Amino acid sequence: MTDLEPDAADLLLEQVARLKHDLGKYVAWTSANLPDEAWEAPLAVELMEALRSDLLETRKPREGDAESAWALWARESAQLAEPWPPELERVGEAVARLAEAGPSLAAKDIEALARHSEVIRAAQSEIRSELRALQRRLLRDMND
Repeated sequence: MTDLEPDAADLLLEQVARLKHDLGKYVAWTSANLPDEAWEAPLAVELMEALRSDLLETRKPREGDAESAWALWARESAQLAEPWPPELERVGEAVARLAEAGPSLAAKDIEALARHSEVIRAAQSEIRSELRALQRRLLRDMND
C-alpha cells in the first residue's frame, strides 16, 4: 500500500482518519473507561449499557438513526479501494467479532454477553490500535 498514487494515498488517509474517529474512537467510548472488574463475570449492568451504546450506537448523528459498529464499518468499508492494507483487514475481522455479540446486546442478555466480553474487549482494542497504526504509517509514507 505504500505505492499509491498521491490522490489515492490522500483519499485513503482521509478515509482512515474518518474511520479512526467514527469507529475507532466511539467503538469503546464508554466501556473503555470502566474498571477491569466490570468486565468480569457476573457482568455489571453498567458494562452492558456501555457496550450497547458503544456497539449498537457507535455513530449517533444529530438527525437520523444511530449506526452499529458493524453497520458503520459496512458503509465505510464499501468505499475503500481494494486491496486493503493488512490493518484494515484486521479491523474488518475485529468488527465481525463484535457483530457476533449484536444479538446479545440487542436482547440485553447479560449472561450471553458475558460469554462475549473478552472477545469484545480485545476487538475494541484491536480496532483502535490498527486504525491508529495505519494512520501513522500512511502519514509517514506520504512524508518519505
